[in-house]
Amino acid sequence: MPIILTLTFAFTGGAIAALLNAPIPWLLGSLLLTAVVAGAGIKLHQLSSNIEKWMRVLIGTTLGVSVADSIGSFNVQSLLAITASVASVVLLVLTGSRFFKRFLTMSRGEAFLCSLPGGLSFMMALASDKRVASEGSRPRIALVHTVRVVSLVLFVSLIAFFIRTESSRGAFADWFLQGLTPHPQMLLLVVLVLSGGLLANTLSIPGGHVTLPLVLSSVAYATGIVELPMPQIVITVAMLTFGSILGCELGTGPRHEYPRLVIGSVVYTAAAFVIGGLFALLFSRTANLGFLTLFLALAPGGIAEVALIALSLGLDVGLIALVHLCRFLFIMLVGPLGLRVIGGASKD
Repeated sequence: MPIILTLTFAFTGGAIAALLNAPIPWLLGSLLLTAVVAGAGIKLHQLSSNIEKWMRVLIGTTLGVSVADSIGSFNVQSLLAITASVASVVLLVLTGSRFFKRFLTMSRGEAFLCSLPGGLSFMMALASDKRVASEGSRPRIALVHTVRVVSLVLFVSLIAFFIRTESSRGAFADWFLQGLTPHPQMLLLVVLVLSGGLLANTLSIPGGHVTLPLVLSSVAYATGIVELPMPQIVITVAMLTFGSILGCELGTGPRHEYPRLVIGSVVYTAAAFVIGGLFALLFSRTANLGFLTLFLALAPGGIAEVALIALSLGLDVGLIALVHLCRFLFIMLVGPLGLRVIGGASKD
Protein backbone atom coordinates (compact mmCIF):
# COMPACT_ATOMS: atom_id res chain seq x y z
CA MET A 1 0.00 0.00 0.00
CA PRO A 2 1.27 3.52 -0.85
CA ILE A 3 0.58 4.84 2.66
CA ILE A 4 2.70 2.06 4.23
CA LEU A 5 5.45 2.86 1.73
CA THR A 6 5.28 6.55 2.61
CA LEU A 7 5.49 5.88 6.36
CA THR A 8 8.32 3.39 5.81
CA PHE A 9 10.42 5.93 3.93
CA ALA A 10 9.56 8.64 6.47
CA PHE A 11 10.59 6.44 9.40
CA THR A 12 13.73 5.25 7.62
CA GLY A 13 14.83 8.80 6.88
CA GLY A 14 14.11 9.92 10.44
CA ALA A 15 15.86 6.90 11.97
CA ILE A 16 19.00 7.41 9.86
CA ALA A 17 19.12 11.09 10.85
CA ALA A 18 18.58 10.19 14.53
CA LEU A 19 21.32 7.56 14.49
CA LEU A 20 23.67 10.10 12.89
CA ASN A 21 22.79 12.55 15.70
CA ALA A 22 21.53 15.09 13.19
CA PRO A 23 19.57 18.04 14.60
CA ILE A 24 15.77 17.83 14.25
CA PRO A 25 16.23 14.27 12.93
CA TRP A 26 12.67 12.95 12.67
CA LEU A 27 11.45 16.05 10.85
CA LEU A 28 14.50 16.67 8.69
CA GLY A 29 15.28 13.04 7.87
CA SER A 30 11.73 12.06 6.95
CA LEU A 31 11.30 15.24 4.90
CA LEU A 32 14.46 14.79 2.85
CA LEU A 33 14.03 11.08 2.11
CA THR A 34 10.35 11.31 1.13
CA ALA A 35 11.09 14.35 -1.06
CA VAL A 36 13.89 12.50 -2.87
CA VAL A 37 11.79 9.35 -3.30
CA ALA A 38 8.71 11.26 -4.50
CA GLY A 39 10.85 13.37 -6.82
CA ALA A 40 12.35 10.18 -8.29
CA GLY A 41 8.89 9.16 -9.44
CA ILE A 42 8.05 6.54 -6.82
CA LYS A 43 4.35 6.73 -5.98
CA LEU A 44 3.87 7.84 -2.38
CA HIS A 45 0.61 8.43 -0.57
CA GLN A 46 0.02 11.94 0.76
CA LEU A 47 -1.32 11.59 4.30
CA SER A 48 -4.88 12.82 4.64
CA SER A 49 -5.71 16.32 5.84
CA ASN A 50 -7.51 14.80 8.85
CA ILE A 51 -4.31 13.09 10.02
CA GLU A 52 -2.39 16.35 9.58
CA LYS A 53 -5.04 18.25 11.54
CA TRP A 54 -4.88 15.85 14.49
CA MET A 55 -1.09 16.02 14.48
CA ARG A 56 -1.41 19.79 14.72
CA VAL A 57 -3.85 19.34 17.61
CA LEU A 58 -1.26 17.19 19.39
CA ILE A 59 1.45 19.81 18.86
CA GLY A 60 -0.84 22.60 20.05
CA THR A 61 -1.67 20.62 23.18
CA THR A 62 2.00 19.80 23.73
CA LEU A 63 2.92 23.49 23.71
CA GLY A 64 0.38 24.32 26.42
CA VAL A 65 2.66 23.62 29.37
CA SER A 66 5.48 25.77 27.95
CA VAL A 67 3.17 28.64 27.03
CA ALA A 68 1.59 28.53 30.49
CA ASP A 69 5.02 28.88 32.05
CA SER A 70 5.91 31.67 29.63
CA ILE A 71 2.71 33.60 30.37
CA GLY A 72 3.34 33.19 34.09
CA SER A 73 6.74 34.81 33.67
CA PHE A 74 5.61 37.43 31.11
CA ASN A 75 7.78 40.52 31.31
CA VAL A 76 9.29 43.33 29.28
CA GLN A 77 11.50 40.81 27.45
CA SER A 78 8.46 38.93 26.17
CA LEU A 79 6.81 42.19 25.10
CA LEU A 80 9.93 43.23 23.20
CA ALA A 81 10.02 39.87 21.38
CA ILE A 82 6.35 40.21 20.39
CA THR A 83 6.91 43.78 19.22
CA ALA A 84 9.87 42.67 17.10
CA SER A 85 7.75 39.87 15.62
CA VAL A 86 4.91 42.17 14.56
CA ALA A 87 7.37 44.69 13.12
CA SER A 88 9.09 41.97 11.10
CA VAL A 89 5.73 40.77 9.71
CA VAL A 90 4.88 44.27 8.46
CA LEU A 91 8.30 44.66 6.86
CA LEU A 92 8.17 41.21 5.22
CA VAL A 93 4.71 41.75 3.75
CA LEU A 94 5.56 45.19 2.37
CA THR A 95 8.77 44.02 0.70
CA GLY A 96 7.67 40.48 -0.15
CA SER A 97 4.47 41.46 -1.96
CA ARG A 98 6.42 43.66 -4.34
CA PHE A 99 9.12 41.03 -4.83
CA PHE A 100 6.74 38.19 -5.78
CA LYS A 101 4.60 40.44 -7.97
CA ARG A 102 7.50 41.99 -9.87
CA PHE A 103 10.04 39.17 -10.19
CA LEU A 104 7.75 36.12 -10.27
CA THR A 105 4.90 37.83 -12.15
CA MET A 106 2.34 36.77 -9.56
CA SER A 107 -1.03 38.40 -9.10
CA ARG A 108 -1.46 40.78 -6.18
CA GLY A 109 -3.34 38.11 -4.23
CA GLU A 110 -0.74 35.41 -4.84
CA ALA A 111 2.12 37.78 -3.97
CA PHE A 112 0.40 38.86 -0.75
CA LEU A 113 -0.21 35.26 0.37
CA CYS A 114 3.36 34.20 -0.47
CA SER A 115 4.80 37.11 1.53
CA LEU A 116 2.84 36.41 4.72
CA PRO A 117 5.15 34.54 7.14
CA GLY A 118 2.47 32.20 8.44
CA GLY A 119 2.02 28.44 8.49
CA LEU A 120 1.28 26.44 5.35
CA SER A 121 -2.21 25.32 6.40
CA PHE A 122 -3.33 28.86 7.26
CA MET A 123 -2.00 30.20 3.95
CA MET A 124 -3.85 27.46 2.08
CA ALA A 125 -7.05 28.37 3.91
CA LEU A 126 -6.64 32.00 2.86
CA ALA A 127 -5.77 30.89 -0.69
CA SER A 128 -9.26 29.41 -0.97
CA ASP A 129 -10.55 32.95 -1.49
CA LYS A 130 -11.26 32.77 -5.23
CA ARG A 131 -11.37 36.58 -5.52
CA VAL A 132 -7.61 36.85 -5.20
CA ALA A 133 -6.24 33.39 -5.96
CA SER A 134 -7.38 30.91 -8.59
CA GLU A 135 -7.43 27.16 -8.05
CA GLY A 136 -4.16 26.95 -9.96
CA SER A 137 -2.56 29.34 -7.49
CA ARG A 138 -2.71 26.89 -4.60
CA PRO A 139 0.18 24.62 -5.73
CA ARG A 140 2.39 27.66 -6.35
CA ILE A 141 1.60 29.18 -2.95
CA ALA A 142 2.07 25.78 -1.28
CA LEU A 143 5.45 25.33 -2.97
CA VAL A 144 6.73 28.76 -1.91
CA HIS A 145 5.78 28.14 1.73
CA THR A 146 7.05 24.55 1.69
CA VAL A 147 10.45 25.67 0.39
CA ARG A 148 10.45 28.30 3.13
CA VAL A 149 9.84 25.69 5.85
CA VAL A 150 12.49 23.37 4.38
CA SER A 151 14.97 26.26 4.23
CA LEU A 152 14.15 27.15 7.84
CA VAL A 153 14.77 23.59 9.03
CA LEU A 154 18.07 23.30 7.15
CA PHE A 155 19.28 26.77 8.10
CA VAL A 156 18.49 26.43 11.80
CA SER A 157 20.10 22.98 11.80
CA LEU A 158 23.32 24.49 10.47
CA ILE A 159 23.22 27.32 13.02
CA ALA A 160 22.63 24.84 15.84
CA PHE A 161 25.53 22.70 14.62
CA PHE A 162 28.03 25.56 14.39
CA ILE A 163 27.15 27.19 17.72
CA ARG A 164 26.94 23.78 19.41
CA THR A 165 23.43 24.25 20.75
CA GLU A 166 22.43 21.55 23.22
CA SER A 167 19.53 19.49 21.92
CA SER A 168 17.13 17.08 23.53
CA ARG A 169 18.11 14.11 21.35
CA GLY A 170 18.91 11.54 24.01
CA ALA A 171 19.27 7.85 23.26
CA PHE A 172 17.54 6.41 20.20
CA ALA A 173 14.91 4.63 22.30
CA ASP A 174 14.09 7.86 24.17
CA TRP A 175 12.40 9.20 21.06
CA PHE A 176 9.68 6.58 21.67
CA LEU A 177 9.82 5.35 25.27
CA GLN A 178 10.36 8.53 27.28
CA GLY A 179 7.25 9.55 29.21
CA LEU A 180 5.30 6.34 28.57
CA THR A 181 5.21 5.29 32.23
CA PRO A 182 1.53 4.84 33.25
CA HIS A 183 0.27 7.98 34.95
CA PRO A 184 -3.15 8.81 36.46
CA GLN A 185 -3.36 11.96 34.30
CA MET A 186 -2.95 10.13 30.99
CA LEU A 187 -6.73 10.07 30.62
CA LEU A 188 -6.93 13.81 31.31
CA LEU A 189 -4.33 14.38 28.63
CA VAL A 190 -6.37 12.35 26.13
CA VAL A 191 -9.51 14.31 27.03
CA LEU A 192 -7.59 17.57 26.57
CA VAL A 193 -6.42 16.51 23.09
CA LEU A 194 -9.91 15.39 22.02
CA SER A 195 -11.48 18.58 23.40
CA GLY A 196 -9.00 20.75 21.54
CA GLY A 197 -9.56 18.85 18.30
CA LEU A 198 -13.35 18.94 18.54
CA LEU A 199 -13.27 22.65 19.36
CA ALA A 200 -11.08 23.33 16.32
CA ASN A 201 -13.36 21.25 14.07
CA THR A 202 -16.44 23.03 15.37
CA LEU A 203 -15.17 26.61 15.05
CA SER A 204 -13.30 26.00 11.74
CA ILE A 205 -10.87 28.87 12.27
CA PRO A 206 -7.93 28.82 9.83
CA GLY A 207 -4.93 27.56 11.79
CA GLY A 208 -7.23 26.71 14.69
CA HIS A 209 -6.04 23.12 14.94
CA VAL A 210 -2.86 24.45 16.54
CA THR A 211 -3.93 27.69 18.21
CA LEU A 212 -7.19 26.55 19.84
CA PRO A 213 -5.71 23.41 21.49
CA LEU A 214 -2.71 25.56 22.48
CA VAL A 215 -4.93 28.09 24.25
CA LEU A 216 -7.07 25.37 25.84
CA SER A 217 -4.09 23.38 27.10
CA SER A 218 -2.37 26.57 28.34
CA VAL A 219 -5.39 27.27 30.54
CA ALA A 220 -5.46 23.66 31.76
CA TYR A 221 -1.77 23.69 32.68
CA ALA A 222 -1.86 27.20 34.16
CA THR A 223 -4.76 26.31 36.45
CA GLY A 224 -3.22 22.97 37.46
CA ILE A 225 -6.02 20.85 35.97
CA VAL A 226 -3.40 18.97 33.95
CA GLU A 227 0.25 18.63 34.97
CA LEU A 228 1.48 15.71 32.85
CA PRO A 229 3.53 16.79 29.79
CA MET A 230 2.99 15.13 26.43
CA PRO A 231 4.98 11.86 25.99
CA GLN A 232 8.00 12.07 23.71
CA ILE A 233 6.54 9.56 21.27
CA VAL A 234 3.77 12.04 20.39
CA ILE A 235 6.34 14.65 19.41
CA THR A 236 8.30 12.07 17.41
CA VAL A 237 5.20 10.91 15.52
CA ALA A 238 4.24 14.52 14.79
CA MET A 239 7.72 15.16 13.38
CA LEU A 240 7.48 12.10 11.13
CA THR A 241 4.03 13.15 9.96
CA PHE A 242 4.98 16.72 9.10
CA GLY A 243 8.21 15.55 7.51
CA SER A 244 6.43 13.10 5.22
CA ILE A 245 3.74 15.64 4.29
CA LEU A 246 6.24 18.37 3.40
CA GLY A 247 8.45 15.85 1.62
CA CYS A 248 5.59 14.57 -0.56
CA GLU A 249 4.47 18.12 -1.39
CA LEU A 250 7.98 19.16 -2.29
CA GLY A 251 8.60 16.05 -4.40
CA THR A 252 5.33 16.22 -6.37
CA GLY A 253 4.89 19.96 -6.93
CA PRO A 254 4.50 21.76 -10.29
CA ARG A 255 7.90 20.76 -11.65
CA HIS A 256 7.80 22.95 -14.76
CA GLU A 257 7.57 25.99 -12.45
CA TYR A 258 10.04 24.66 -9.89
CA PRO A 259 13.15 26.58 -10.95
CA ARG A 260 11.75 30.11 -10.73
CA LEU A 261 9.45 29.42 -7.78
CA VAL A 262 12.15 27.67 -5.75
CA ILE A 263 14.73 30.36 -6.54
CA GLY A 264 12.25 33.11 -5.72
CA SER A 265 11.22 31.47 -2.48
CA VAL A 266 14.83 30.85 -1.44
CA VAL A 267 15.77 34.47 -2.18
CA TYR A 268 12.80 35.81 -0.23
CA THR A 269 13.42 33.36 2.63
CA ALA A 270 17.06 34.43 2.78
CA ALA A 271 15.92 38.05 3.01
CA ALA A 272 13.47 37.05 5.76
CA PHE A 273 16.31 35.32 7.63
CA VAL A 274 18.45 38.44 7.36
CA ILE A 275 15.62 40.63 8.66
CA GLY A 276 14.88 38.15 11.45
CA GLY A 277 18.58 37.85 12.26
CA LEU A 278 19.00 41.62 12.50
CA PHE A 279 15.95 41.93 14.76
CA ALA A 280 17.22 38.97 16.82
CA LEU A 281 20.67 40.55 17.22
CA LEU A 282 19.16 43.88 18.22
CA PHE A 283 16.57 42.54 20.66
CA SER A 284 18.69 39.68 22.04
CA ARG A 285 20.90 42.26 23.68
CA THR A 286 18.09 44.62 24.67
CA ALA A 287 15.84 41.85 26.01
CA ASN A 288 18.68 39.62 27.26
CA LEU A 289 17.42 36.64 25.23
CA GLY A 290 19.41 33.98 23.37
CA PHE A 291 19.96 34.71 19.68
CA LEU A 292 18.69 31.35 18.38
CA THR A 293 15.60 31.48 20.62
CA LEU A 294 14.70 34.95 19.40
CA PHE A 295 15.57 34.05 15.79
CA LEU A 296 13.12 31.14 15.89
CA ALA A 297 10.52 33.38 17.54
CA LEU A 298 10.81 35.69 14.52
CA ALA A 299 11.28 32.94 11.89
CA PRO A 300 8.91 32.82 8.89
CA GLY A 301 6.86 29.70 9.55
CA GLY A 302 3.88 28.26 11.37
CA ILE A 303 3.66 27.57 15.09
CA ALA A 304 3.74 23.80 14.65
CA GLU A 305 6.83 23.70 12.42
CA VAL A 306 8.85 26.20 14.47
CA ALA A 307 7.79 24.61 17.77
CA LEU A 308 8.98 21.19 16.59
CA ILE A 309 12.38 22.67 15.78
CA ALA A 310 12.55 24.40 19.17
CA LEU A 311 11.56 21.21 20.99
CA SER A 312 14.32 19.25 19.27
CA LEU A 313 16.95 21.87 20.06
CA GLY A 314 15.92 22.26 23.68
CA LEU A 315 15.18 25.99 23.36
CA ASP A 316 12.65 28.14 25.24
CA VAL A 317 9.59 26.68 23.51
CA GLY A 318 7.18 28.65 25.69
CA LEU A 319 8.47 32.06 24.62
CA ILE A 320 8.80 31.00 20.99
CA ALA A 321 5.24 29.60 20.91
CA LEU A 322 3.86 32.66 22.70
CA VAL A 323 5.46 35.05 20.21
CA HIS A 324 4.25 32.98 17.26
CA LEU A 325 0.75 32.81 18.76
CA CYS A 326 0.64 36.61 19.02
CA ARG A 327 2.01 36.93 15.48
CA PHE A 328 -0.54 34.42 14.24
CA LEU A 329 -3.37 36.43 15.79
CA PHE A 330 -1.99 39.55 14.12
CA ILE A 331 -1.81 37.76 10.74
CA MET A 332 -5.36 36.46 11.25
CA LEU A 333 -6.49 40.08 11.42
CA VAL A 334 -4.21 41.48 8.71
CA GLY A 335 -4.51 38.54 6.27
CA PRO A 336 -8.28 38.54 5.62
CA LEU A 337 -8.32 42.36 5.69
CA GLY A 338 -5.57 42.51 3.09
CA LEU A 339 -7.38 39.98 0.90
CA ARG A 340 -10.56 42.06 1.04
CA VAL A 341 -8.65 45.13 -0.07
CA ILE A 342 -6.90 43.21 -2.86
CA GLY A 343 -10.12 41.47 -3.88
CA GLY A 344 -11.99 44.75 -4.02
CA ALA A 345 -9.23 46.39 -6.02
CA SER A 346 -9.17 43.52 -8.51
CA LYS A 347 -12.81 44.14 -9.39
CA ASP A 348 -12.25 47.79 -10.24
